[in-house]
Amino acid sequence: MRLRAARRVVPCLLLFVMTLWLPGCGYHSLTSTVVRDSATVKSIWIPVFVNRSYRATLEAFLANSITEQFARRRGEWRIAGEKADYLLSGTIISYDLVPVAYSYRSSQSLETVAEYRATITTEITLRKNGAREILWKRRLTLYQNFPANSDISIQQNSEEAAIQEVCQKLAQGIYVSLSDDF
Repeated sequence: MRLRAARRVVPCLLLFVMTLWLPGCGYHSLTSTVVRDSATVKSIWIPVFVNRSYRATLEAFLANSITEQFARRRGEWRIAGEKADYLLSGTIISYDLVPVAYSYRSSQSLETVAEYRATITTEITLRKNGAREILWKRRLTLYQNFPANSDISIQQNSEEAAIQEVCQKLAQGIYVSLSDDF
């Protein structure tokens, strides 16, 4: 009889201890941030970034990824238009595509590219809308590797997918950094 009672009490006790311990260790979920009252929610405008790289459409990919990241999460930031409280602007400084892995065919004495790395460097700033003072600024560089292919259309699709992945990683990094720092 005592064994049965102990079997019921132990899991309840463990659950109770875990509920006390988890908040104390700094654990919090990024996706389930508590929605703040309307007085603390900040509106943000994210226009298309300036693109100083040779690669066209990067600015659209990045702006869409950042907007999607902010819209997807609940919390202290709300997407708004030009009348927003804050302006998140940025510049794509560079886009680099470099080979990072090679394969060697001894029968043909030929070395070919096996993998490329797509790297995007950005500079992001947050200002109070209508003000010149910079409140927050970051320079971020991220990359994604992708396989090389002799078929040019497959190669281009792989590069586009790598660019999309880098833009999503940048957007997530911007959101997390801005939420933590600001």
